[in-house]
Amino acid sequence: MPDVDLHEEVDRLVSQVPEGMVTTYGLVATALGDIVASRFVGKVMSENDDIVRVPCRRVVQSDGSLGGYTGGGMAAKRRALRAEGVEIEGNMIVGFERVLFSDFKTKYPLREFRKVQVRDSKKLVLEDDFSGSDLVAGTDIAYEGDNAYGSLVVFAGGSMKPKRIVVVKAEAEFPYIPTYLTFREAPIVEKLYRRLGEDALIVHDGNGIIHPLGFGVASHIGVMLGVPTIGVAKKLLCGKVSGKGAVRKVVLDRTHVGYAVSGRESGSPVYVSPGHRISVGSAMRMLRPYWRYRLPEPVRAAHIEAGKFRSYDALAARKKHRQSSESRY
Repeated sequence: MPDVDLHEEVDRLVSQVPEGMVTTYGLVATALGDIVASRFVGKVMSENDDIVRVPCRRVVQSDGSLGGYTGGGMAAKRRALRAEGVEIEGNMIVGFERVLFSDFKTKYPLREFRKVQVRDSKKLVLEDDFSGSDLVAGTDIAYEGDNAYGSLVVFAGGSMKPKRIVVVKAEAEFPYIPTYLTFREAPIVEKLYRRLGEDALIVHDGNGIIHPLGFGVASHIGVMLGVPTIGVAKKLLCGKVSGKGAVRKVVLDRTHVGYAVSGRESGSPVYVSPGHRISVGSAMRMLRPYWRYRLPEPVRAAHIEAGKFRSYDALAARKKHRQSSESRY
């Protein structure tokens, strides 16, 4: 994976905006390599604690409105920009286009991550290529700040009773950016799978081939580990749903890529697609015995266990802090 700190890259880009000019979250994201990172840019700016080195006051909305400011709110942002020569009426910048800065010096670091996805997508197998073990392992990750709490719950033979539970806590080294989820979650799933130590089909809470590149996080996990995987996502990232009933097809570029599955015909569906080493039809067939609630049981159980693990860790941290405080008196 490319060795780059995207938080630092955002700070470096924003530090280039000269006094008397402004830029937008979208332009910074584009300079980072992909406009889909706009919300990530906003998050970094909201956490900025060095407004001198990183002048986040100069980052505004794409329509010329001011937006938020960690240095004291909108009123403080208005005063700071006016002091730098930016004309403002109300919460809107006057002559927005004249003071808009976009001439960033950048190497577009996100593009390197996209190249990894494109390269690895060529290794994708969408035919049935699994046998032997009947283990199905659901995986999911809960987050608290930069901490990731991963869980893997193993089922076998269509039984609704878990056979084994594996958990791992690790630092989430990559931020959440839509369509780049694999770089945030795949390293955690790899730790879980290595700790499991036996073959299993992984069902991950995320997309397989229902993805703009046809290569979502579940697919990348499969290619990375060399194991069969299925993606189960709660939202439709792309494509269209066709047909009627509790199980409907998802079509992307006229290709059948997965299923929208509802517990009831009127219920909110989840979206099943093959990840790696399994066909579209077999992905649905493998999960069908595990369906009782909205999510198939392996993913549902993994979601619950990840949340419990996060809560337990938070409780343990509070207990340790309380004991440490008491010991000082």
